[in-house]
Amino acid sequence: MTDLPTTLEAAIQDPLVVALALFAVGGMLTHWLFRKYPLGRAIVRIVFLILLTVALVRADVVPYKPLEMTGSPLGDAVRAILKITWWLGAAWFVVGVLRAFVIVESRPREAKLLQDLIAGLVYLAAVFAIISYVFDLPVQGLIATSGAIAIILGLALQSTLGDLFSGLVLNFSRPYRPGDWINLEGGTTGRVIEMNWRATHVLTARQDLAIVPNSTIAKSKIVNVSSPSGVHGITITVQLDPRTPPAVATELLDRALLNCRLVVAAPSPTVMVKSITAAYTEFEITFFVEELAEATAAQNELFDLIFRHLGAAGLDLASPQNVVYPSAEHPAPKKAKTRAEIALELVATFAALTSADRAAIAAKLKPHSYDQGETLVEPGRVLQSLFVIASGVLSIIRDEAEVETELARLGPGDHFGEIGLLTGSASAVTVRALSPAMIYELAKTDLAPILEARPEVSQELSRALAERQVKGRSTATGELDSTVPTNRLTSWFADQIHRLYTIANAD
Repeated sequence: MTDLPTTLEAAIQDPLVVALALFAVGGMLTHWLFRKYPLGRAIVRIVFLILLTVALVRADVVPYKPLEMTGSPLGDAVRAILKITWWLGAAWFVVGVLRAFVIVESRPREAKLLQDLIAGLVYLAAVFAIISYVFDLPVQGLIATSGAIAIILGLALQSTLGDLFSGLVLNFSRPYRPGDWINLEGGTTGRVIEMNWRATHVLTARQDLAIVPNSTIAKSKIVNVSSPSGVHGITITVQLDPRTPPAVATELLDRALLNCRLVVAAPSPTVMVKSITAAYTEFEITFFVEELAEATAAQNELFDLIFRHLGAAGLDLASPQNVVYPSAEHPAPKKAKTRAEIALELVATFAALTSADRAAIAAKLKPHSYDQGETLVEPGRVLQSLFVIASGVLSIIRDEAEVETELARLGPGDHFGEIGLLTGSASAVTVRALSPAMIYELAKTDLAPILEARPEVSQELSRALAERQVKGRSTATGELDSTVPTNRLTSWFADQIHRLYTIANAD
């Protein structure tokens, strides 16, 4: 039997045993002292690796040569542990250098994937080196055995490996990036949140998280809506009464597109007559928005504007195909409405009025016609009437520091001039016609009795003005922004309307 005291005495005299003990204690202290300092911990590891290399060389232990047995079990075990530690430390050092210096064209995501691949290969090489130089086993047989195991695992993990390699292809080819809006074949549409080795996370328009395997994406058609720019095209169809001349309808649809600020000017929208039948005339409208997220809002707003522009012109949408149109000899009885009455019907503020009330107001309206590019209101002018838009598109522009900023676009059913009418303040903006326009003017003396007799109209006007002021669409005055809290705007406008009653009665 081996004498234990003699063995311990020999172990203490062995410098490698002492080095192993010191490295073990130093490693624990380093982990405890430098937990929050990764850079310091890395420097200490490099110092340990250098000291370990020196200790092994001085003891005639070469890391890249098979381990020579000394006959002392404890000494041989210590040498084996130190060689294993050296190879793992060397692999860690090489991987650290690669992570610091391997950069692929300033593309951090691809660099990270490449670094991970190289790191795996380095550690795998270190494992084979340990098997060969520490345990003195033939690597060739191990590689052959591991190849067979790899084939079995590859068959078992075929789907996962397919996702993995598809992820590599997608990350390097980059058909999309996090933040891009994409359409995938099969109906998945949304914004890319994350790309990893296995799947792509897509946030859909319904705010659901769709996790799509990379292998599925690699086999499907990908439409990157955000590339080469974020501009997204939308196509809608509109069917109008077949008795509507296509040229007239096309002009009105163009005005509705011009009225919608969410529709970008370039690429320019198009209106195409798709078909003409006895039942309807079908138009195809293609327009563009700045990004896919605005598509729904732009489409809804455009449909509303189309309805208003058609209504202001007295045109109708197509009726169901089973409806029989009245003949020209026996037309259906229909009470004719003036253009002013039609314009008032589109104004949401006057929705509570009866047809008779609107007819009475229409009789008091004064029409004004403007050509494209003509200025209706200039800064400094005090508006003393309510102006209702019957047709055309107007632009509200504020000039700040010699830079024109468009605040809003107005179309049929909109109105302006009410804030100057209520406060007596001069206009701070310019109102310009973007297309030929017809405007009806309702004087203060005619408006005040209506608001006094119809409290619901007064309340609706106050609410609409408060919303417009919050959105920055007011045509005057700076007084509101500085003195009236947002939650008090409706009541503030109501007070101003009551003041209008008094002024009108005094006049």
